[in-house]
Amino acid sequence: MRTRVLGGRPRQERRLVPIIPLLAVLGAPAAMAEGARPGAQLFTQRCATCHSVGEGDRIGPDLHGVLERRDEAWVTRFITSPGALIDSGDPVANELLSKFNGVRMPDQSLTDSERASLYAFFRDCTQKGKGGCKPSPAEKMGTDATPEEIARGRRLFEGTESLKNGGAACIGCHDVRGVGVAGGGTLGPNLTFSFARLGEKGMRPALAKVEGPMMGALYAKAPLDEEEQYALKAYFAEASRDGSRPRADRDFFYLGVVGVAAALGFIGVVFASPSSRGKS
Repeated sequence: MRTRVLGGRPRQERRLVPIIPLLAVLGAPAAMAEGARPGAQLFTQRCATCHSVGEGDRIGPDLHGVLERRDEAWVTRFITSPGALIDSGDPVANELLSKFNGVRMPDQSLTDSERASLYAFFRDCTQKGKGGCKPSPAEKMGTDATPEEIARGRRLFEGTESLKNGGAACIGCHDVRGVGVAGGGTLGPNLTFSFARLGEKGMRPALAKVEGPMMGALYAKAPLDEEEQYALKAYFAEASRDGSRPRADRDFFYLGVVGVAAALGFIGVVFASPSSRGKS
């Protein structure tokens, strides 16, 4: 028979009840951050061209604190069909249209789970404060790169620009169509169509965590930073645009040419020496 105390609850139950809400409070920030991660990726891919979160207005408004300024139902209506909301005469939507030079945001077809993750990202950013939620540059779409970003990716691949953490240049083990005079290395696979093969979702983690028996050892203490990851992804995306097959391995051909030239040069030096002239 259990002993009861005033209030009618078992002594053991009274000890546990206050712990449950305490654990919920302690775990809330971590749960919010975890739920915000897919929203951060979605924002970078779908929204970051026109909006920032805490870095000021761009083509559209800064979205830091948007769910505190606006009702969530209104934000959902606006995201789903901005034009319809504007044409309905909604005063806030029309004020935004006027403020941002008449630029109409295109309709965004998001699933309920995508929208929930995006809202979790916005709330997490609000909790962190302005400037605490800058999206990773590595998460931007490789196909959205500028010519300068693509050119930097090629320099990093070829090794004409050093990697920040001292990692080895990709060209030592890999080739990409048109790179270098003699092409790249053949120890690893040809990466000309790596972006087409892996896609955006596969390429991003592949560059963030370079794995494999050899590559893992090379980059374990020299990982690519986020901007390097993006530049290389941009370069691979550009290389994949041309669907033609890369040229066959050229290393042996060029090495043969260099070898013949060196041999002829050596023979010329020998026969031009004074000792060889004296003997003839």
